[in-house]
Amino acid sequence: MKTVTLIIPCFNEYESLSLLIKELEKVDSGIEFLIVDNGSKDNTKNYLKNIENKFKNISTFYIEKNEGYGHGVFTALSTLQNSEFIGWIHGDLQFEFSELNNVYKDLKSYKFTDKKIFYKGVRYGRSRLDSIFSYFMAKSASIILGTKMLEINAQPTIFSKDLLKSLDNPPKDFSFDTYVYWKAKQLDYQFIRKPFLFPPRQYGESNWNFGLKSRILFSYSLLKYFIKLRISKF
Repeated sequence: MKTVTLIIPCFNEYESLSLLIKELEKVDSGIEFLIVDNGSKDNTKNYLKNIENKFKNISTFYIEKNEGYGHGVFTALSTLQNSEFIGWIHGDLQFEFSELNNVYKDLKSYKFTDKKIFYKGVRYGRSRLDSIFSYFMAKSASIILGTKMLEINAQPTIFSKDLLKSLDNPPKDFSFDTYVYWKAKQLDYQFIRKPFLFPPRQYGESNWNFGLKSRILFSYSLLKYFIKLRISKF
């Protein structure tokens, strides 16, 4: 059985894919990657077709129409059959991939526990505005949902594969991170939180983070989703 498989959703990331591959080659062989073209409009799909079967720990998956970040991640996760731990990490190079070697060691060290594991990073090295935004959203989620939430959209997100069975009709947008995090909380998973450097984005497109207005709209949509989750508990 494979130990860890991570989904890497990509949307119009063609310019950075060669750099991404180089970063993935630095990662311990105990971790495998499934790079997902989430309906890109650039040359992402052609690039991934050209590297198929060239790397032992890297495979590819294609979604023709982009129906949202959450839809892409969940669709790809649902194809994974033979991994003890699964999850996702972004492909925009805002992450030090070599640090994943420590993730593999951390997960192996928890094998003795009877509890299911939920591993999620905590980002550092971000702008002050982005840090304040994340703190506000985590605090709001904690208050509304009645459970402590920290860095909801941090990466990587990795969990015992059994959690996937409990993801019932998950949201297709960026609320997906909140939903999976909340599910793990509800099911009493054992949490591991570790810090990861978050460098500036160099290539590709963010679907939401392109100004103050976009942050406000994103915050509003997440707050509505927090309330929806709270109501669903009763």
